[in-house]
Amino acid sequence: MVSNVKNKYGLSTGMAYSLAFLYTYTAISKWYDWQATELALYNQVFPEWLGTILLYSLPPAELALAILLVGKRTVGPALWLSLGLLTVFTGYIFLVLIGVFNRVPCSCGGVLSALGWEEHLVFNLTFIVINLIGLYNIRPFKKRQAIVGN
Repeated sequence: MVSNVKNKYGLSTGMAYSLAFLYTYTAISKWYDWQATELALYNQVFPEWLGTILLYSLPPAELALAILLVGKRTVGPALWLSLGLLTVFTGYIFLVLIGVFNRVPCSCGGVLSALGWEEHLVFNLTFIVINLIGLYNIRPFKKRQAIVGN
């Protein structure tokens, strides 16, 4: 039983580290190519003021989330925050694809600049699954921790 719990925790940790890598890479790529990030955000269908907020808040938020994902005490809440962020962005991609907006903006710059909207949707859905696996597998470890008192 203990081995199974440790395996599930290891799987959950691996999923969290994968997400942390994704967020670190995307934050750094946004900072590295600031002009492309700025152009991409201001070309989206939401208001310019929202683009400005995202431009300055998204990279530090992604980096903070990456740090939380690798912390033993913060991984659970960070997985929930990650799921929320991925869900919101994936929802936006879905709305673009089904034609809710009057135009299709260019896709994001940085790490995923080579992907179109459809590929971006599949990429995000894959990371949502990774996120859900992490959340599912961290629960038995948390319960075990409470029982044993470790």
